[in-house]
Amino acid sequence: MSDSAGELLLLRSATFDWVNALATRLDEEGVPHRVAAIGERRSTDGVWGVFVPKEELELAQEIDREVMLELFPDLPENFEGQSTDAGHCPACQEPVTEGASSCASCGLALLEGEG
Repeated sequence: MSDSAGELLLLRSATFDWVNALATRLDEEGVPHRVAAIGERRSTDGVWGVFVPKEELELAQEIDREVMLELFPDLPENFEGQSTDAGHCPACQEPVTEGASSCASCGLALLEGEG
């Protein structure tokens, strides 16, 4: 994949485990992507981003939604997984406190380290 500026769009920012699951599924589906640390931390406990080419964004968003529903089985069936911010609940978009095990607003159980 080319490194030219402007070609890649952020699909999702999340913990390393979530990003890894998403990247694996994108690989399986043949969707080109790049994973990169967001911010200064580069360890597995930091925030990571998955970037995809603009022309692959719609398919990648569908795959992201499927992965999210697998990782968060408590999400409602009509859930639209378009949020890319790991600091917010993926179901209701309310801010979540770092280290929270569930969303204080809607009660969604979060993956360890998601909050």
